Amino acid sequence: MKSIMYHYVRDFNPKFPFFNSLSIKSFKKQIEYFNKKGILKNEKQFYDNSAEIVLTFDDGLKDHIYVAEELKKINIVGIFFISTYPMIKHDLLDVHKAHLINGKVGGKKALDGLNEYLKKNGIVNFINNDEKERFKKKYSKNVDTDEKKEFKKIINYYGNIKLKTKILDELLIKFKIKISSEDFYMNSEEIKYLSDLGMVIGSHSVNHNLLSRLSEAEQRNEIKNSKDLIESIIKKKCNFFSFPYGGKDSYNDLTLKLLKKLNYDYSFTVKSNNFYKKDLETMPLELPRFDCIEFE
Repeated sequence: MKSIMYHYVRDFNPKFPFFNSLSIKSFKKQIEYFNKKGILKNEKQFYDNSAEIVLTFDDGLKDHIYVAEELKKINIVGIFFISTYPMIKHDLLDVHKAHLINGKVGGKKALDGLNEYLKKNGIVNFINNDEKERFKKKYSKNVDTDEKKEFKKIINYYGNIKLKTKILDELLIKFKIKISSEDFYMNSEEIKYLSDLGMVIGSHSVNHNLLSRLSEAEQRNEIKNSKDLIESIIKKKCNFFSFPYGGKDSYNDLTLKLLKKLNYDYSFTVKSNNFYKKDLETMPLELPRFDCIEFE
């Protein structure tokens, strides 16, 4: 079985730069190709390992309403992983705030703005140097500028988790970026609509933070609270999870124990590989996924 990971499925829109989106034309071409091999038609087929291709979509983006409707037309389903913070706080996830800032002003101005804020507010030790060393190779294969990559690494991997949301909000104001979360993510009614179409709804945590950086209590809140909210919306069990950022270093043994304890059946990484029936039994909480860009 081969699982494919998608995020943004949209044609270029200058309001949303720097999102590495897959165009609608390319998406349709991929679906046509994958459907010849046999895309998942219902959740039961996943458990039976009787489909060749599984389509997965992260972050709960508005794009995915169109995606689900297109999949429904040809009687196939996808697994849609939702980060629930936008529904709770009516705010953007930090990962997307960083995208927007990088996209509008570039990495140098983003870093300058960050450093100016830290200096102005007397914030020292914002960066965890041990984690900076640990995650220094992140985005090494990305074609972005070094400054853009550094800004993303600080926000996503080694900046102070408790401070970064406020800092990003200040930078959005500084750079005059105004994007409504309601225009960016699906709301609860739309998530229920996807579920009613037959799509599978999974969790992508609450805040989309790196789980391996969190305490046991913090991880539990991320994993449990998102599941609880999703189940209250779709009136079904939420059995699937995908790790924010998804690399092997984005979670730890504690994460896997919590997923099992909280009755998730399967979770997905971002490792590019196939998986087989034996993997569903031996490593159900670390299933690999290919990035859709690999099939462009």
